[in-house]
Amino acid sequence: MSSVDQFTSVFNAASKTTFQFNSPQLENVLVVTDLEPDAATRFTETAKAFFTRASGEWNTVTGEDFKTVNDLLEMVKSRKPDLIVTYRHLHSEAWRWPHSLGEHLDVLIQVGDTPIVVTPHPDREGIPDHAMTNTDNVMAVNDHPAGIDSLVNHAICATMKGGTLHLNHVEDETTFDRYMEMIGKIPEIDTDTARETILAQLLQEPSDYIDSTVTVLAGERADLKIVKHITKGNQLEEYRKTIDENKVDLVVLKAHDEDQLAMSTTAYSLAVELRTTPIMVV
Repeated sequence: MSSVDQFTSVFNAASKTTFQFNSPQLENVLVVTDLEPDAATRFTETAKAFFTRASGEWNTVTGEDFKTVNDLLEMVKSRKPDLIVTYRHLHSEAWRWPHSLGEHLDVLIQVGDTPIVVTPHPDREGIPDHAMTNTDNVMAVNDHPAGIDSLVNHAICATMKGGTLHLNHVEDETTFDRYMEMIGKIPEIDTDTARETILAQLLQEPSDYIDSTVTVLAGERADLKIVKHITKGNQLEEYRKTIDENKVDLVVLKAHDEDQLAMSTTAYSLAVELRTTPIMVV
């Protein structure tokens, strides 16, 4: 390695992305249901008790107010809420099957830019005792090594005072092993050294980002307990394990990046599988 390349590597390794705190304002909440008025009111009261971090005005939509996906999109566009609270499979009986969020939510998540809290379907059984009670255990799922400030800021905002915020990054084992397989075919590269140093760097970047978040929150939200989860493995399995072991009340996911329409495979798969755990898509 030339001295220039060595200097560049050292410089790049020292460069770190740090967390920037910017608390979102969630003052205008729109509760979207497909229920009769009385049932819609009951769901709204349950949602208010669960998501207490939204302290502004709450408005409720009943099943009579929209039917089609286009109706829903137009309603959201005209009302301009800061937060939408709803549940899986609006105007659909497919909540009994674990294959999607329902076409209304699938489109709303991809087209809109309003944060959405998605709870289990009101008729869903087997919901854990701690679920839909409060948000004192919130987890942010971050696939990007250096973090996404908007994702973390919404997770912070959603966590009630005195609660615990879990910041989680899982380096995908299958992808890592695939690259290491290719590196192993290049004679000029020491495979064992590459495996050790590359993995260490992959895990160090999200770890440093979370450490910077802890530092910032010591001044901005000193009431929060921050727990860091950094590992390598099967992403879905590791995320589910963390959620179950810590009795997480709300999982915060990134809807999609600016250069893509659909949610990432991991985020969408997790959103579909967490049928009894509320999620927040931002």
